[in-house]
Amino acid sequence: MNARTTQPTGFKTKPLLMTGICGTALMLACSPAQAQTAPAGQEATPDGSPQTAAANSLPTANGPSEADTSVADIVVTGTLLRGVAPTGTNVVALSSADVVASGATSANQILARVPQVTSAFNTVPTLVNGGPGSAVVRPNLRNLPAVGGSTTLVLIDGHRAVNAGILQTSPDPDVVPPALLERVDVVPDGGSSIYGSDAVGGVINFITKSRFNGIETNARYGFADNYYTVDASVTAGKDWGLGSIYAAYAFSKNDAIFGRDRDYYTQVSPSGGFCPPGTVSIARGAATTTYALPNRVAGTSTNCNPYDNASIFPAVERHSFFAGLTQKLSDAVRFEVKAFYTRRETIGATDLTSTGFPSYGQTVTITPANPFYVPIAPDTGSQSVSFSYAGYLDNKQRNRLDEWGVTPSITAELGSGWQLRALGNYGRSVIDASAPSINAAAQAAAIAATTTATALNPYNLSATNPDVLRSIQAVDYGRSKQELINARLILDGALFHIGGGDVRLAAGAEYIEETFAGAYGIIPVGRQDLAPRGSASRRVKSVFGELAIPIVGSENAFGGVESLTLSASARYDSYSDFGDTFNPKFGATYKPVSWITIRGNYGTSFNAPSLADSAGAPDSRVQILPVSPFREATSPFIPDFLRSTLILAGGNPNLKPQKATTWSVGGDVRPTFINGLTLSATYYNIRLKDEIGLAPFYAPAAIFQPAYSNFYKLNPTLAQAQAAAGTLPLDGAASLASLYGGPLGGPYVLFDARRNNLGELRQSGIDFNASYNLPTSFGSVFASAGGTYTLKREVAPIKGQAFINDLQNPGSSRFSLLASVGTKVGGLTATATLSHSAGYNLSTPLISAAFGTQTKVGAFNPVDLFFAYDVAGEGVFKDLSFTLNINNIANEDPPFYNLGTGTTNGTTLGRLVQFGVRKKF
Repeated sequence: MNARTTQPTGFKTKPLLMTGICGTALMLACSPAQAQTAPAGQEATPDGSPQTAAANSLPTANGPSEADTSVADIVVTGTLLRGVAPTGTNVVALSSADVVASGATSANQILARVPQVTSAFNTVPTLVNGGPGSAVVRPNLRNLPAVGGSTTLVLIDGHRAVNAGILQTSPDPDVVPPALLERVDVVPDGGSSIYGSDAVGGVINFITKSRFNGIETNARYGFADNYYTVDASVTAGKDWGLGSIYAAYAFSKNDAIFGRDRDYYTQVSPSGGFCPPGTVSIARGAATTTYALPNRVAGTSTNCNPYDNASIFPAVERHSFFAGLTQKLSDAVRFEVKAFYTRRETIGATDLTSTGFPSYGQTVTITPANPFYVPIAPDTGSQSVSFSYAGYLDNKQRNRLDEWGVTPSITAELGSGWQLRALGNYGRSVIDASAPSINAAAQAAAIAATTTATALNPYNLSATNPDVLRSIQAVDYGRSKQELINARLILDGALFHIGGGDVRLAAGAEYIEETFAGAYGIIPVGRQDLAPRGSASRRVKSVFGELAIPIVGSENAFGGVESLTLSASARYDSYSDFGDTFNPKFGATYKPVSWITIRGNYGTSFNAPSLADSAGAPDSRVQILPVSPFREATSPFIPDFLRSTLILAGGNPNLKPQKATTWSVGGDVRPTFINGLTLSATYYNIRLKDEIGLAPFYAPAAIFQPAYSNFYKLNPTLAQAQAAAGTLPLDGAASLASLYGGPLGGPYVLFDARRNNLGELRQSGIDFNASYNLPTSFGSVFASAGGTYTLKREVAPIKGQAFINDLQNPGSSRFSLLASVGTKVGGLTATATLSHSAGYNLSTPLISAAFGTQTKVGAFNPVDLFFAYDVAGEGVFKDLSFTLNINNIANEDPPFYNLGTGTTNGTTLGRLVQFGVRKKF
């Protein structure tokens, strides 16, 4: 992939092979111009390609984009100002050619090629099962906590996108088909002073085509072991100079990969006898004897791989429509509108023999009252039977997303270099999701039934009345509808001229309205009306501004100071639900000589809790357990174990934003004496407070300590329980009062297990890259290496507690690297890319009977190959090109992890071969 680092200085009007700078952050339209342009520091090579800081990148293989761009109209992600790059900040950009080279069929797969994006460690980012718990894939820069809301801001063409999801919500990048992207900008820095909420870890901006002329078709087919993928797109448009109109349709489809299809996805611990047809257990005194069905031989139990029939990559089908219109209404006014619609359907599967979370393997106690009871001598009058509904109940997990949006904008030139940009944006998303579940009450009634017509036969499910099995089948169901209304006005231009150049100002105001309506719960099949519901809305009013001051520039440069630019930005947001927040940021860019840049910035950022985590959470409830598995150290075990437990679960209307202080300092070197070489490094530091998370009510040793005293109450009175529960629905009892008055008293403990503002995080690290582009007599040779290294990651679970090292937790690889080497010979481009994720030590060794003791998780080093050939012929061969991707050419498995499944912290499609063809008419 080709991640290009845009340097934080002004722009120079030099030729640049750049696939579309139009539609960048905070402005949707760009004026046509006659020349390609580049950010400062990008010098054109003799063949016209840019010498860029190719952090984590493959070289760009495509030619110029459809529309040239005027430097004066460019607004780069991370700033409000036209014509300047964000001061003190690094911007990583992927071109449309990089998207093609990645072989990605979804936007999230593109982001998997950026080391700073840590959405998944060693995994293919996707909806793993497709059920309500994973309704969207949430991109995450820096692996920051994102339980409530998102710590990474996702933009489409510089503006916010409507949220999607059920239990957790955020914009879903997959609504943007890769074929329609001009480029993707990633700013791994705090950005709330410019954009407001969510820009804690940084900003990801998906920039789509703005102008198009002609007809272009793309098609690809890929295959791996027991897997295929196909995607195609067609774009048609007309450009008449003063305007352009285009429409595009993109289609993609892949089938599912199951645990049985990949040998790395394997069983570590025994399945416990749940595998069909099941296992009988009989307790006689202190001893328990097992009997595998159907033969009932003492000391045996059924066993299988409980992950064989689970999908580790679901089947996905996506249809996307995009359209755009831009028109110059006069010499001073330009209008643009973009609209899209996407439908994505995902079908995964769970293995109904699994005993993880959720657990589908079942254990019931059967007595002679059940007509199917079979005694095993010497019989004790009851048996425990472990079994599963595999083959009898639906195991599919389904997820359907429908999303559409429309964004009109007007750009007006006011004279003297001042410009006014107005934008409106409306978006709507609807998600329907379901996964298999068990109706525990119906199952218990069927076990206790006394006739063959109404009883469950756990020894042989095929002998059970089908109506009984249908009554036991339940659905883990979720649905949400979300809407976004967004209006923004930005004014920017030059205030006055000083020695270093023009002092530039941008100021604006924004209005955002969000609504959420969701339903979630375990319900009988076909009874979606019974799912608990929640809804909420918020309004946000904001004002913001940015000032850039060029202290030293070309007009007053002197020895040791080629240029010096300072910037300040700030944003004030007023939320209707939790109040106000103010976030400033300061930046500086210093060039001692023309080929060295030193930059730095400091600011604060925040992310607001999502509506699905606060008042509108559809999973809000009081979960009542009939016994108390939790016990404070001095509590008598038996009496307190027999008392009930109250758990407040779901959303929390009292949530406050997560707040962060971020700063970074870095430098870029492009030596003039080594043409084509770029070196870059950035140190970053993040301190996150009021982290939204869950108190560890499931870990008694952790919860019963003074730090968590605000989250539990021992021996709550009825009045205290009723005050805490409020109007929340009760799950497990008809009323709270019914839990009081028994011989042991009321509930033993009340836990607040809702989403809460809990702890803190401190993280620092280094981003780096090096690239070299060498023109040759036959074309060019290029190489790049870039990545990120985490120096420190410490967490305090509760504010005030001591910080602990978090770098030895599963999935916390501290070093990610992408290194590429390639060549361009005539119309042929060939590139090899190594993706490296470092291994890590385990703070607590993992032990299993099958695999022994594990103290370290290994590294993952897949290598991808990419080939592109431009035919460069005439007639039918004109504008014709072919591509070949071979991802993970060595078919390397992710590193082994001795817990649950063989590699629960890693998945790969395996060796994936994709053939592509592109033709323009």
